[in-house]
Amino acid sequence: MGKVFLWIAAVMLVIFTMKTQFLTSKTWAPFKEGCVAGGTATEEQCSCLADYVHKQFSDNEVEQIMAGTITEPAMQSKVASIIRVGSRECKTP
Repeated sequence: MGKVFLWIAAVMLVIFTMKTQFLTSKTWAPFKEGCVAGGTATEEQCSCLADYVHKQFSDNEVEQIMAGTITEPAMQSKVASIIRVGSRECKTP
């Protein structure tokens, strides 16, 4: 029975390491910092918006949003809609 718990602990450690090292977003912090730098929202609101946006878009898409390189009208409309809804939801904690 002790070996089972040891194996479970080892697997959980590997999962934790993989998640923290390889599955974290590289655009979350820059997105939040850009939001805070805008000066119209609190840090909590910007964290909420960053979480919301990262649930809707991949890191590559968020990178394109921040760079302003999205040229497709349908995608621009989707981004504007997601940001609008996310901002509204994050306005009041």
